[in-house]
Amino acid sequence: MSTPRAFVAGLVHETNSFSPIPTNLQSFAAETVHGAGAPYRPVAIDTMGYGQFATLCQAQGIEVRAGLYALAAPSAPLQARDHAAFRAEILDDLRRALPVDRVFLFMHGAQIAQGCDDVEGDLVEAVRAVVGPQVPIALELDLHGNLTARMIENATFVVACLEYPHTDYPERTQHVYTLLDRAARGEIRPLTLAWRIPLLGIFRTTEGPMQAFVETLRRAQAEPGMLTISAFHGFPLGDTVHTSASLIVTAERDHAADAQAIGERLSGAFIDAALRAPRPGSVDEAFDEALACDRWPVVMADSGDNPGGGCAGDSTWLLQELLQRRVERAAFGMLWDPVAVDFAHRAGAGAQLRLRIGGKVSEMSGPPLDVDAEVMCVRSDVRQARFGQGEPMDPIGRSAWLRVQGVDVVLASERTQVWEPRCFTEHGIDLSASRLVVVKSSTHFVNGFKGVAGHVVFCDSPGSLCLDPRRIPYRQLRRPIYPLDTGFMPMATPLGQFDPRRADS
Repeated sequence: MSTPRAFVAGLVHETNSFSPIPTNLQSFAAETVHGAGAPYRPVAIDTMGYGQFATLCQAQGIEVRAGLYALAAPSAPLQARDHAAFRAEILDDLRRALPVDRVFLFMHGAQIAQGCDDVEGDLVEAVRAVVGPQVPIALELDLHGNLTARMIENATFVVACLEYPHTDYPERTQHVYTLLDRAARGEIRPLTLAWRIPLLGIFRTTEGPMQAFVETLRRAQAEPGMLTISAFHGFPLGDTVHTSASLIVTAERDHAADAQAIGERLSGAFIDAALRAPRPGSVDEAFDEALACDRWPVVMADSGDNPGGGCAGDSTWLLQELLQRRVERAAFGMLWDPVAVDFAHRAGAGAQLRLRIGGKVSEMSGPPLDVDAEVMCVRSDVRQARFGQGEPMDPIGRSAWLRVQGVDVVLASERTQVWEPRCFTEHGIDLSASRLVVVKSSTHFVNGFKGVAGHVVFCDSPGSLCLDPRRIPYRQLRRPIYPLDTGFMPMATPLGQFDPRRADS
C-alpha cells in the first residue's frame, strides 16, 4: 500500500444493567454518522476520539476511511437486533475500506447488548478476523470500561482515558495515534500484560490519592520500553462476570520483565488509592455540609440520578429535600420531564402554573411533586459543552426555568447530565447569587464549574446509579469482590499476557 490508510469507527454506550431506560437504534439517532467506508469528512457532531483521530491522520497525509459512529446516553442493554445491525454495518464499512494498514475503534468498554455482555470484545474480534493478524488495531475506551481478555487478545493496543472527569480524551487520542502509526511502520513490537483488580467503585481523579495515582501512572508510562498504561476503574452498574477494576501495560517485547514489575507495582498503588479514596455522603450529610459552608455557591452532585450513568434524570429526592428545608437562593437542574416542559412552553414566561414535576419513570425516581410554579423562561436552543470543554454542542432540547418556593428549577426534554453552568445561565439564572446549586451529575460537572463553585459536595443520593455496590442486586458478578464480601481485601491477579505474534503461526 503506497499511501497509508486508516479505518475509523465508533460505537459508544455505557450500559447500566439496572437502568429503567430502554436502549434501541433510536437512542443513538442524535449522534450517528454513517461512514459507509468512504473517505472521511469532518462532521458537525462532537465525535471525541473518532473525529480527533481522523483529523490527526489527515494532517499527516494518511488516508482515512470512515465507518459508523454512533453514541447514545447511558441506559439499559441494547436490544439484540439493533446490536447486530450496528455490528454488521461497521464490518461492512471495513470491508469497503480495505486495504487498510491501521484500525482505530472508539468505544466505551462497558457496553452490553441483549445476548452479548462484551460488545467491545465481540466487535474487535470480528474486525481482527477481517483485517488479519498483521494490521494494528487500537481500541480507545473510557476508564469506566470493564476490561476483558477478548478485547486484549484481538486489539494491538487497548487504551483508556486517565482522568475522571474525562478531560484528557484529546491527549489520549494523540497518544493512540502515535502508537498506531509506529506499529504500522514496524517501529515497535508490542506485548501486553493485564491484571484483574477485584474491587468496585467510582473514583474521582481530581483530588486525593487517586489524583496522585494518575500522576504515578503517567510517570511509569514514560519509563524505558513502556508504550502505554491504563487503569480501568470499571463500571459497577454493568452486571457481568467481567465487571471490576483492572490495569493494563503494553510494552516493547524485550521489556516484558520490566512491564511485569511495573504492572504489579501499579496494581498495588491502584488498590491503595481506591481504598483511601473519599466517599460521597448521604443526603443528610451532604446537605448539612453544604448549608454549613460559607463559600457560595456550593455545588452538590445528585450522583444517584445522573443521566450520564444510565439514570432517568427525573428523581425528586434532592429537590424535595431543598423544598422541605426551605433553602433560600437555591438552583436545581436538570430535571428530565418533557411533559412538564411542554406545559411550561404552552403557558409561556410569566405564567403561574399548578404543575406535577418529576417522579415518573420508576420507583427510583421518587414521588412526583405537585408544585405551584412561576414560569421564568422557556428555551429550545440551549446547549452545553461536553466535559465542560470546547464549544457548547450538547443539546438539552426544549427547556424551562421554573421558580418553586424560591428554588430555581431547570427542566429539560432531553435526558442529559449537567456538564457545565450554561444549562442554568442560558435561562438567566445568576449562579453567583445562589447559595446551593444541585446538579444531576456525578463528576463530569467539576471541570465546567471551575471558577464558579465556592465548594463542591458529592451526595450518594437515591437512584439507579447507586454509589455503594453493596446495595446493587447483582446476578452475574464474579465473586469475591470488594466491598461486597465481608473480610475480603482485593489483590490483583493476572488477566493474562498477550503477544500479537500468536496470530502469525
